Amino acid sequence: MTMPSALVLGGGGLLGIGWMTGVLAALEESGSVVAADADVVVGTSAGSATAAAILQLGSATSYFDAMVRKSRRNRELAPTGDVIASMQAFAAIAASGMSDSERARRFIALSDALATAAPQARRDAVASRLSGSIWPEALQVTAIRADGVLEVFSPDSGVDLVDAVTASCAVPGIWPTVSIDGSTYFDGGSFSPTNAHLAAASEHVVVIAPVPDDPQTAPPPIAAVLARARVVAPSARTLSLSGDNPFDPDIRGLAASLGYDDGVDAMSAFD
Repeated sequence: MTMPSALVLGGGGLLGIGWMTGVLAALEESGSVVAADADVVVGTSAGSATAAAILQLGSATSYFDAMVRKSRRNRELAPTGDVIASMQAFAAIAASGMSDSERARRFIALSDALATAAPQARRDAVASRLSGSIWPEALQVTAIRADGVLEVFSPDSGVDLVDAVTASCAVPGIWPTVSIDGSTYFDGGSFSPTNAHLAAASEHVVVIAPVPDDPQTAPPPIAAVLARARVVAPSARTLSLSGDNPFDPDIRGLAASLGYDDGVDAMSAFD
């Protein structure tokens, strides 16, 4: 069975981390998709944390087992304020049709106004998901710079892995922006939840997307990759049981179990 040459993991909060871990554990057990065997792994937002943790361990099933066992014992932060209102404000900017630079400016202003977590406390919470700061060789982590440019961090970037993942996961209005080498960064999924276009050079692409791109509105480079990729998205059952706060620190265990079931259902697509 041919392994994907590129694995793309998208954004979706702590809910997304749990769900993607469950999906990948099920696919790994069947031999359908083994993250550690992919030539390139593109991680965006929650996908960056999931990819880094699994690649560091070398096993999605190991990460899944630990997540389910310790779902209520973690060092995650709970965002303060009105999460739903922050998510609505984020969605309005994302769908505004403004230029990338203008949306970036407004996203940063949103974080400055609403994200109250201390940057170091937030970094510590992200670091607790990982097994250190060693970059997995295949991992690429996305984040958006203050000028609206999508940055792709890799082991060759000279950037600390925890800083890169914290930046990729800095959801506007929920978490503070992150400074790296004098530049301000925020969530890599703010323009696209998958950034699937970064896998365009790969022959075989698998996309695990807690929040799929809309194929009707996705930019052509992203739509072109999605059209030929194998895409796994949450089932109706998962969506109905996931609640309305994807940043709830206690959601990961339930999400992982739901993701495992979705992964089992997705196996037939990889036969």
